Amino acid sequence: MNTHIIVCPFCENGHPVPHDFDSIHRCNCGACYKVCGNHALEMGVGDIANELWNEEELDFVRSIPVDFCNIVIEKDFDRLLALKQTADVNMIERFCKYDINTHLSLVWVKRLF
Repeated sequence: MNTHIIVCPFCENGHPVPHDFDSIHRCNCGACYKVCGNHALEMGVGDIANELWNEEELDFVRSIPVDFCNIVIEKDFDRLLALKQTADVNMIERFCKYDINTHLSLVWVKRLF
C-alpha cells in the first residue's frame, strides 16, 4: 500500500495529505499549513496568520517591519496530489479545486515567538 504524506519543513513530522483545501491544519510543533491556489498565496498566509495570532497581536505584527514568522511555500503540490490520486483508487476526487488550470501550493507558517 502506498502512503503519501506531507512533511513539516520546521520539525519534519509527517501528516496526511489534506483533502479539505479550505481548512487550516496544525502540526504538533505549532506550524500551520493550508492548500491554496498560487494566485491566492497572500490570502492563504493571511488565513493562517489569523489562526496563529489574536487580533491584538496581528495589529502589532502589522505595525512594525520585523518578521514574526517563517513561511515555506511548496509549489509542486499538484504533483503530489496527482501521485496520491493515481495510487489510491478509493480517494474522493479533490473537491475544492474548482478550476483545473489553477496550480495549487502548500503554505506553511510558523510563529517565531
